[in-house]
Amino acid sequence: MLAEIPWQSLGGLTPYGLLMLAIWLILTGRLVPKNIYDVMVKAKEHWRDAAETLKETNAVQARTIEKQTMVGESVIKVMGAVQDARDGDGS
Repeated sequence: MLAEIPWQSLGGLTPYGLLMLAIWLILTGRLVPKNIYDVMVKAKEHWRDAAETLKETNAVQARTIEKQTMVGESVIKVMGAVQDARDGDGS
């Protein structure tokens, strides 16, 4: 990171140079003002909460699908047994 700093155009470590360094860091996105940082943290927390909610929803859906699959398999077995019984009585 230090190799990327344009020291010649900033004027060394004079007060003017340090000010220019701070401006350069802000413009290149390496130094972020606190209010923008706070907004970014809030957005990150919002998306993390949304992801956790989605993860919980997916887990509930997976359990529901598993239960419905078991019910479907039971219905298939019962209907197969009814059909077999009907076919057996019809002979």
